[in-house]
Amino acid sequence: MEKTEIKRQLILNEIADYLLASGMTDSSLRQLAAAIGTSDRMLLHYFSDKEELMSAALNLVARRLIDMLDSTRSNQMPFQTLMPYLAGMIKDPRIRPYLRLWLELAAMSTASETYRLIARQICDSFYNWITSVLIVEKDEERAPMAALAFATIEGFVLLDALGYDAKVAIALKGITIR
Repeated sequence: MEKTEIKRQLILNEIADYLLASGMTDSSLRQLAAAIGTSDRMLLHYFSDKEELMSAALNLVARRLIDMLDSTRSNQMPFQTLMPYLAGMIKDPRIRPYLRLWLELAAMSTASETYRLIARQICDSFYNWITSVLIVEKDEERAPMAALAFATIEGFVLLDALGYDAKVAIALKGITIR
């Protein structure tokens, strides 16, 4: 890897860490640069604009989360096992910053095409991960069950952020009854 690419990756890692710790609100180029101890001009040396920087950093955050999910999973699971597993991960302090940032990105994507595209890429990655770990009886069940798992866990993330743990617990009972 050449020196420029190494420096670019270091910046991306620092920006990703900052976003996980502080969120996206008020993340101007100057604030991002100050947070990692550089200048906004230096950021623009390595990235064409804020959009490219944020896109790359948020995609790095998404890859980190998928890597974390992959490293904690030991095998494939049926829907009734996968959902409590994912719901439990929502409470994991290593995962929570990712989910907080995810909610912020999802909200911002309603007003920004750039953030919407990034959010869709992250959704696709998470959906593909769910698809890869989900055990189904018939292959034609995989896509609908993965979509249901994806939509359900996204709902759990929102409920968790609002402090509705009891609603998540009730929903999990409904899933495991099936």
